[in-house]
Amino acid sequence: MTKSEKTIEKDLFRLISDSQLAKMVNGKVYRAGMRPDGSKSEDIVVKFLTGTEGQIQTGVVVVNIYVPDIVTKTSGKNLENTSRVEQLEDAVIGFVQDCRDVEYLYELDGTPQSFAVEEIGQHAVTARIHYQRVTN
Repeated sequence: MTKSEKTIEKDLFRLISDSQLAKMVNGKVYRAGMRPDGSKSEDIVVKFLTGTEGQIQTGVVVVNIYVPDIVTKTSGKNLENTSRVEQLEDAVIGFVQDCRDVEYLYELDGTPQSFAVEEIGQHAVTARIHYQRVTN
């Protein structure tokens, strides 16, 4: 049976919610569009990006981990918390490599990287996770 985009997103959301990766952050795990505006926590957001139908469903789900910037005392500028970003990049790599799921095969679709989210004073670690699911 073919699964919809929201169901695939929910499946990875549940897997991440019960993982060591979720325990590493001081915030929560959310599905796309559910993260509260103004959150200052390290939150994980799971969003379905693309998928194909067929006997083997494949596609990509994006995982973003938000990390508050460090504000410098001298200039008041926001700087990326590079050590924390590096820890979380390594953690998401470990999550995907160690992920054992009976229904899906997960692998990284590129190297996790960070980008500035200037309007909220945070950086986000983003990982594209490729999934493969054999349908019945």
